[in-house]
Amino acid sequence: MKRLIYYLLLGLLVVSCEKDDSQSSADRNVVSEDGSIPFEELLILVNIKTTDSTYLVVKSVDSVSIYINNYYWTQINSQTLDTSKVDKQLVGNKYITDNKINYLIIANQDIEQPDYNTAGEFAQYLNAAYELKPGEYACLIESFQITFNDNSTKTYYPFEYTTFKVEQNLRSAFVGEIEIKID
Repeated sequence: MKRLIYYLLLGLLVVSCEKDDSQSSADRNVVSEDGSIPFEELLILVNIKTTDSTYLVVKSVDSVSIYINNYYWTQINSQTLDTSKVDKQLVGNKYITDNKINYLIIANQDIEQPDYNTAGEFAQYLNAAYELKPGEYACLIESFQITFNDNSTKTYYPFEYTTFKVEQNLRSAFVGEIEIKID
C-alpha cells in the first residue's frame, strides 16, 4: 500500500512538473507585446571582378557604405579571409585569381546612441532607426575601400543596386551575391 501511494505521488509530481510550453526558445528571447522577432541584420556576399575577368584577392573589403531605399544603413568591413590558402597570382600591387571569391558582409544598422540626457535625445535616437518591415527593398553599395599589397588604398564607387525581401519574424535577410567590377 505504501508503494502504491509512493508511485501515485511520484506520478503526480512528474505530471505537475511537465508544462506545455507553447512558446519556442526564440519567442522566449524576444520581449515584445506582439511576440514578433525584431529585424537586425543584412547578409551580403560581395565579389570583386577585375577588367580581365579575374577576381581580386584581399583580406577584406573595407568601409562598405550600404543604403537601404536611399536611407543610410551602415559602413562596415567584410569578414576577414585567410588569403594564404587561395591560388593567386601577383599583378602589380595586387593579387588576382581565376576563381570567384565571395566576401561576407554582416551589416547591422549603424545608429549612434546618444547619452539620453533628455526625452528629445531619446526621440532623436528612435527616429534614426529605419525599421525594415516585411516587404521588398533596394540595397545600394555606394562605396568601398581596398587595401593593396603595398598598403596603398583605393576607394571605389560602384553604386551597385540589388533588391531583397524581408520576411515576417526573421532576424536577418540575405540580400544576395553582388559582383562588383573594378578597373
